[in-house]
Amino acid sequence: MFDQAPERKPDMSALFDLAHRKSREGRAQLYEDVWNLFEADGSGLNEKERSIMTDILRRLSHDVEMTVRRRLAERLATNPDAPPELAAMLGNDQIEVAYPILMDCKALRDVDLIEIVRHRTLQHQLATAMRSGISPEVSDALVATGNEDVVVALLENQTATMSDALMEHLVAESERVDRYQKPLLRRPDLPKGLAKRMYAWVSAALRTYIVENYRFDPAELDDNVVFAMNDAVRESTGETESNDPSERLVDKLHAAGQLNIAFALKALRQGEVRLFEFAMAKLTQLRVELMRRLVYEPGGEALAISCRMLDMDLKTFLNIFDLTRAARGALTAGHRQERTHLEDFYKGLDRDSAAAVVRRWRQDPDFLSALNQLTATD
Repeated sequence: MFDQAPERKPDMSALFDLAHRKSREGRAQLYEDVWNLFEADGSGLNEKERSIMTDILRRLSHDVEMTVRRRLAERLATNPDAPPELAAMLGNDQIEVAYPILMDCKALRDVDLIEIVRHRTLQHQLATAMRSGISPEVSDALVATGNEDVVVALLENQTATMSDALMEHLVAESERVDRYQKPLLRRPDLPKGLAKRMYAWVSAALRTYIVENYRFDPAELDDNVVFAMNDAVRESTGETESNDPSERLVDKLHAAGQLNIAFALKALRQGEVRLFEFAMAKLTQLRVELMRRLVYEPGGEALAISCRMLDMDLKTFLNIFDLTRAARGALTAGHRQERTHLEDFYKGLDRDSAAAVVRRWRQDPDFLSALNQLTATD
């Protein structure tokens, strides 16, 4: 048996001399030789030796073809024991080299990832955002770039971990940036309370997704969110403090608990049509612009649904129907036949169904689709 040869440390001065070779081919060979030595014996090197060898590789990397660096990067990315210094060096290389390291190399430390995100290109940031299992600190750095493409890639990476504070920030940003909404709602770690908050500004399709996947009662969502939605609309149009005397009167009566159906009917009988419209809008919790459409929609079914939701008796509803048509000069020859049809419609309409349609109107001004769905089942 032969005695085992003693472990041989690399000659650092010789390596430095070799690093100054003029031949490109020679430098490429040296690069691979040092790399293989570092990869094979990295754990046996002290801190100074590791630093020297990393520095040699860094200096040589500018003179080594990208195909060589890329090949080594792919090899290192799958090595669970890869030296962190080499991973960081290749992660800072051109994206063609850095990509496999950023995506897969487990040896790459958070501190290195954060530096790469802060100082390298958009492609480096995107690759990092798609990396499996990134930490909250790296997620913070990615969002801090302010690039929407990077944030979307992070949100779509369902293995990424985010702090509660970051998640709240992104939910708030999703009111302004529509692209964040869908990937946020599809994240398994999005808290239910934040999904409920998003209900106020996402599309009708995403509202349906929230109700179905977060198991909210739509009635509960409407009661808690509709006022915030209306306030946001009013703020965006500069209507936070109305100059309309009819609206101010309705607001005061509502605040005092004195607004009711009798007041709305009295206003209509006295020819105060605008006052009636504001009163009905407030009672149904709908925007006045939508309420006007509902009141004067041909056929009268929309008005019937609004009145039935308020538990209005048939006689009062028919009075309102006649008065609104008279106010618009719409008492045509077919009015009596239309009135008879509405009377039957109203009798067959239960309050819960009417309330469900009104809730739909609060979410989506496309009231005709909801109306058609209801009338199609009768």
